[in-house]
Amino acid sequence: GDSATALHGVERLKRLCWCLARRELLQPTLGASLRDVLLAHLKKALRSRARALLDQLISEPPVAPGDVGEAGEGGESAAQEHAQSAITVALRALSFEGFLRFWRQILKDAAEMAGRFSEFAVLVQEALTNEASTSEEVAESDPGTASQGVEHELLRLFDVLMNSYLQKVGVLLQERHDEHKSLPMDEWQKLLTCSGESLNEIRDSQEVCRQRLNPKTPYSGVDVRGGIRSILYTQTKQIVDEFDKRCLEKIECALDQERWDRVDVPSHYRAILDQMLGKEQQIVSDDAGQGVERFLHVDGVHFLVVPAVLTLIQLLGDYVRLALQLESMPEVVVQRMCSLLKAFNGRTHQLVLLGQAVHKQSLKKITAANLALCSQCCGLVAQILPSLQSRLHELLSATANSPARNAAVNFVAGLPRIATEYADHRTALFDKLIDLLVDRYNFHSKKWFSAPHHEVSGDVDAAVWSGESAAAEGGGLASLSPHDALDGFAKDLAQMYRVLLRNLTGESVRMIFAKAFETIASRFEQRLCQELHAPSPPYEDRLGRTLGDRIALDIAFLQERLEKLSGITTPLQRLLVDMVGHLQAKMPDDDPLKELHLPAVEALQRLGRLPTRAPGKRPQC
Repeated sequence: GDSATALHGVERLKRLCWCLARRELLQPTLGASLRDVLLAHLKKALRSRARALLDQLISEPPVAPGDVGEAGEGGESAAQEHAQSAITVALRALSFEGFLRFWRQILKDAAEMAGRFSEFAVLVQEALTNEASTSEEVAESDPGTASQGVEHELLRLFDVLMNSYLQKVGVLLQERHDEHKSLPMDEWQKLLTCSGESLNEIRDSQEVCRQRLNPKTPYSGVDVRGGIRSILYTQTKQIVDEFDKRCLEKIECALDQERWDRVDVPSHYRAILDQMLGKEQQIVSDDAGQGVERFLHVDGVHFLVVPAVLTLIQLLGDYVRLALQLESMPEVVVQRMCSLLKAFNGRTHQLVLLGQAVHKQSLKKITAANLALCSQCCGLVAQILPSLQSRLHELLSATANSPARNAAVNFVAGLPRIATEYADHRTALFDKLIDLLVDRYNFHSKKWFSAPHHEVSGDVDAAVWSGESAAAEGGGLASLSPHDALDGFAKDLAQMYRVLLRNLTGESVRMIFAKAFETIASRFEQRLCQELHAPSPPYEDRLGRTLGDRIALDIAFLQERLEKLSGITTPLQRLLVDMVGHLQAKMPDDDPLKELHLPAVEALQRLGRLPTRAPGKRPQC
């Protein structure tokens, strides 16, 4: 049977090698002559094999356009071109699963061919050595003398044949270049896995051949896998680029449609975040798994979110999984992820802080709530990135050392810088909110210091200054006619407080108001140093009726209206203390219509309408 045929073939090969060696023709034969014959044969064999496999995978194989015609002058070349064109059309018509089956078989054939040629090379050497050892001419010499130099020729022939064959195999893969662009990475990973396994088998056969031939002088061969691995790398990078392009498009679309309104967080986003950061995930019931939360929690910090930042988190999870899947190019994936993070931050800055969302008509105007929610998103990403850096560094460090891995680690080391950019963006948004508060003060203060107070008639406020009557104990401030501007200013502050408290943490709200109040107190002091008009009426040279006293009553009114805003009690008290201090320091003592009467301040402090503080040195204008 087959064994007898194979044995007969081996014996014929041994006899052929011996005859060629006796005539000193073996080494020349193993060179260009045999190489050219084998290359031509392998090319035809690969084309036939590919055509047969495609016929099995496609019930009605597509025909290349054009007629073949009769073989005449150049007919053979035209037929070959037509055959290759038909193979190309058939390859592109395959589904990915169909091509995967085709590719596995082609690479399996290549691995088997490498193994067979390795056996062939060893057989040639053994045949030559055995025949030479029995020859009378070399009876007293080294039996291996006749085969010296043949090992290099055989190894070189192996390299040339397999390298050329795999290059032609690579052409089949290149024909699918466009079809593979938009493949999901999970699908492409199947092809990478089977390709790696077959190419490693070929490399093993190459190494086994070298070891068994054991050349007397070192032989530096080539890695015959290089051509296909280069094509795989190029197509994998193309898939990564397409993946990255789709992610950028998703982010752009999400941001263009973003209304900057708070949304609840579906529970599966928490799972995505926990998996991405390598944190233990809590087991929840199916019902609980469908629930939502008001906040997204990161390291004990609570963040409100908008739809766009949830999209970003989902995409970051996809990038992390992709970086771990692609051991050949994690640096490319991590670099693209960093670019996506920067793009999100930059685009968000343009839309909200620079107001492009209004120009694009996504929003009618940029509100304090929009700014606050955008700052929450920036704070969320800034909080995530350090943990993400640690997680990626841990995972990459567990993989084999390689230039690609080291490059990826370097990109990961840049995540804290991106986190700083997000934190700076958040600070800029807070500064904008502070500016809004200061702008409201500037708006109302123009009227406050340019238009006089309403005139107050009668002595309804006498009890307030004496502090002896029930009216005084009740405060009586409604009858003291605060300036109209103060009512509007108090309403604006209260409204801003409620908006920010709904969209920011209490600590952030206090910080924003504290910084705004510092600026407002400074602006108040600067205005007192400028010219103040005190017409009569409404101002009079009497307690409680001078410009200074009426401004003190305005400050008391602010406390009355804002003291229930418990989240900013401390910043508010500091503002009122500073304003009273500036009023005491700046109001002139020599103008009876502008003077601030100390008994008026003391009465208001005694009634709890103004905060108290020790008198300080009178600052200069």
